Amino acid sequence: MMTGLGNLLEPGKRVLWVASCGGHLAELKKIADLYSQSGLHEKWATFDTPQSRSILERADVLYLPRVGTRDAKGTLRALASACRILRNDSYDYVVSTGAAVAVSFLPLAALLGSEAIYIESLTRTQGPSTTGKILQRFPRVHTYTQYETWSDPRWKYVGSVLDNWKVRRRPYRKVRQVLVTLGTIHPYRFDRAVDAVARRLPEGCSVIWQLGSTTRNDLPGTVHRDLGWTDMNRLIQESDVFVCHAGVGSVLQALDNGVVPVLAVRSASLGEHVDDHQGSFAHEMIRRGLGKVLEFSEDGAAVLEEAAELEPYIPSPASTVDYEEPLRRGPVLLPARRLAAHALPGHSREQVPSRRRPSRSGQAR
Repeated sequence: MMTGLGNLLEPGKRVLWVASCGGHLAELKKIADLYSQSGLHEKWATFDTPQSRSILERADVLYLPRVGTRDAKGTLRALASACRILRNDSYDYVVSTGAAVAVSFLPLAALLGSEAIYIESLTRTQGPSTTGKILQRFPRVHTYTQYETWSDPRWKYVGSVLDNWKVRRRPYRKVRQVLVTLGTIHPYRFDRAVDAVARRLPEGCSVIWQLGSTTRNDLPGTVHRDLGWTDMNRLIQESDVFVCHAGVGSVLQALDNGVVPVLAVRSASLGEHVDDHQGSFAHEMIRRGLGKVLEFSEDGAAVLEEAAELEPYIPSPASTVDYEEPLRRGPVLLPARRLAAHALPGHSREQVPSRRRPSRSGQAR
């Protein structure tokens, strides 16, 4: 059964999918996969990175100049590319999940007669991003949110790519290999996460690190700056525990590979990100039971072992087995007193709005 995300585009039409790399591209690819049987004529516009070459290996891709976080000059350069791409070919739809590159494409696409669609990121649990706030000023750009709690006439609720995921226990497994990824966001280091994982590694456990901008030469195991999407998929499947920063790309990749991720939340006040949206997203993952949180204090030493015992899945629509009752007896969700005291930057328990439970109906993966 398709969610609203799978009903936005008419079959057989021409669509240009536009996104920056990282979580925005991973999320847009997840949405595009909902239309795999719709006969769409598809092209992609994104940056040239190991991730994009892996995830879009068989797609028709137009590579753009890289646009950084809140990069006004880069957005203007991308606008020149958008003019060329949109004038050289016609599209019924131009669809983006951001980030700034969406500002370069969507208003122009609407002006040229395409239906311009912006789907706000999963990480924006309480309101639109800077990109979304810009695009909502253009009436011909259709804006959608994945959270009903902040939908309004301008921002229509369209379901979430997390809908229908559930978690069940699997047989005990000893933690023998841990994979850690901090993403590729530049130039933000994340040494707190590295140190927290290093303190919690079980004795004799091997570890693989993908550190991005966090350069270190004091770590055990194997260290990479970047890893391709295919390599990351393989390593997630081979590892007992996957620790990642609380970015949507890493989270979706974990779920797709049958792993409940341990989330390390970046803090803007400590110079680890541009804002604190990862805190909101981590709360949402905890609420859904789809993630554990890496604590940076000495508490929570067993979080790696706890995550190793959990498995995400999407139930078959015909399934009548209720897997939730066993989970309510286990430590899937942080207890309320720990959640309230947990150091997710910028968020207290009261700041996290209550939301409806996800639907039990099946979703195309």
